Amino acid sequence: MKAKDIALLCTAAAGAGAAAGIAAANNRPKTEKPAPKEKQTVKKAAAEKKPPVKTVIKELEFPTEKTLTALYTHSSTGLAAFFGAEGRHSVYKTDTDGNITEVRCPSETIYAAAGNGCVMFLTPRGGVFVYDDKEKEPVLCSLTAPEYAAYYDGRFYVFSDSLLYICTEDGEIEKTVSLGAMIEISGSDICDAEDSDSSFTAARVSVKKLLPFGKSELSAVITDEGKSYLMHVDEDDFISFEKTYEEIIDVCVFGSYAYYLCRLSEGYGIIKTEIKRKNCDTSGKYLLCGKDREPVKIFSVSCGIGVLYSDGLVKFLLPEISAERSRENAKRGLAAYNAAFSEISAEDVFAFGTDCGVLSDGKLRIIGTE
Repeated sequence: MKAKDIALLCTAAAGAGAAAGIAAANNRPKTEKPAPKEKQTVKKAAAEKKPPVKTVIKELEFPTEKTLTALYTHSSTGLAAFFGAEGRHSVYKTDTDGNITEVRCPSETIYAAAGNGCVMFLTPRGGVFVYDDKEKEPVLCSLTAPEYAAYYDGRFYVFSDSLLYICTEDGEIEKTVSLGAMIEISGSDICDAEDSDSSFTAARVSVKKLLPFGKSELSAVITDEGKSYLMHVDEDDFISFEKTYEEIIDVCVFGSYAYYLCRLSEGYGIIKTEIKRKNCDTSGKYLLCGKDREPVKIFSVSCGIGVLYSDGLVKFLLPEISAERSRENAKRGLAAYNAAFSEISAEDVFAFGTDCGVLSDGKLRIIGTE
């Protein structure tokens, strides 16, 4: 009831009528205001009753008693695992369902990358393509001093000390790129014509990781020296490199951002970079820990990012997520991951589909949430 209506009612009725009108005005909000409070209470109570996120840990049993000594490579579709004993190699490939198949492995394997229906092994003689189809014979691709390989979008990217080979799944070299012309390689500008025998240093680069940035045309390339580059492959398959950061340890992707694990003057940190189709923008730099701890790897899972430290400890972090509901779900998922890893000393950790793979005590476990 409006104030002027109450005044008119008091003038016309006087006495008892005015009292009745005021009583009605006072009683009305008392019956309406508690309603939204009751709804908020019910909503809050319902939110608190959400069950905690549980982790599912599955240990993969390989058909061998040998100890798992290294993981050559992994991808969203599977990985190639390496077993070493008395100079002999046994390799098993697993998919995201946990199915394990043995892969024929050439001798003197240096590195390997798992592709779509095949595994490429790097050897001193070049790349050997071994196919899931047992009836298909392995294919040798002659490469000069290959050191690192990664599989992306149907191709194998193989780095030597000064060249990048792009190979098809059929074992053919599709393109060869000179890294000396595109990457600032150590020693590339050192040459004394008068005394070249003692002063000349061969130009070389050692790539430790190539990580594609989702659906963009960009990939991160990190060297053993801690330098990072953006590798750009356009629609015409033209390849270029752009130097980005130094003192980089590792990189992962979560959502539309890349997170670089880096060294800082005060310890270690994370550089957050927004990924765009043709370029990237630095969004921020954050301190992770002091010099007393050494992070060695950063990786992503379905609900956030994780960091592996040199002592085997794994900690999960919540990236910036704008949607409140998604952020709360991510917090619950990361809490479950942190709890699962609290008693695990990890030798290696990596994203395995939407789950997380961990190498610990010579055993491979897949950890997910439900």
